[in-house]
Amino acid sequence: MIVKPHPAPLAAALSDCSAAPAKARSLSAQLRLALLCAGLAVLLMPMRGHAQAAPGAAQAPAQAPEAQAPQPPSRDFAAERKAIVDSRAWTDYRYGKAEHDCYNSFFVTHCIDKAKDVRRGELQVLRKRELEVGEAERAFKAVERDQAQAIKRAEYEASQPAREANERASRESFERKQQEQQLRDAQHQADAPQRAANAEAYNKKQADFDARVKASQEQGAQQARQRQENVKAFEAKQREAEQRQKDVDERRAKAKEQQGQATTPRPFGF
Repeated sequence: MIVKPHPAPLAAALSDCSAAPAKARSLSAQLRLALLCAGLAVLLMPMRGHAQAAPGAAQAPAQAPEAQAPQPPSRDFAAERKAIVDSRAWTDYRYGKAEHDCYNSFFVTHCIDKAKDVRRGELQVLRKRELEVGEAERAFKAVERDQAQAIKRAEYEASQPAREANERASRESFERKQQEQQLRDAQHQADAPQRAANAEAYNKKQADFDARVKASQEQGAQQARQRQENVKAFEAKQREAEQRQKDVDERRAKAKEQQGQATTPRPFGF
């Protein structure tokens, strides 16, 4: 709940400010009062605008209770905070100047106390204003946050049918895949005897093939040994033929030599 200060006291103070400068005796007092009135006017302007907007805001729920769309803020909180900071700075400045001027009066302490009272009153007004601005800004942000959450909730609820449809489709797809897997498993179990027979036939064929390969390898090895023996026998026959040819050639040479000796005359007749 936001507690807002009533603008009537500030309005009365502002009306008094219009006549106060004429009643002030010194120029410095007139200057201080003029600055005070300017600060009060700055503070009163947002409150007047808010007070004027309040009746319309109070009637808005009765006219359109369904309206939930976020509305832009009717107040510039940053500008209001800046105005408060500026007014506080001016209050400090006016107090410093008033305190400086008090040393020129006869009742210095009384003058300074009055300046402090003025400064304290202005700071209290500024503090109340600052609290009101902060409370209003927090309330606006809370409303804005609630509206954003309401929008998200509405979007979530609006997308609920689509999510349910997707979940249902995913569930049906999963169940269908499970059924297909069960069918494949059953078919696999039903084909087990045939697969065993096929494996046995394959093993028998493989064994026969391995036996044929082994027999071919043994036959090839035997043929290779036979070829080696044939080569050795052929080489032996070749050596024997060469030796016979050599013997024949030697006998022929020897025969020719003996024949030549027989035809040669001998001096002694033998």
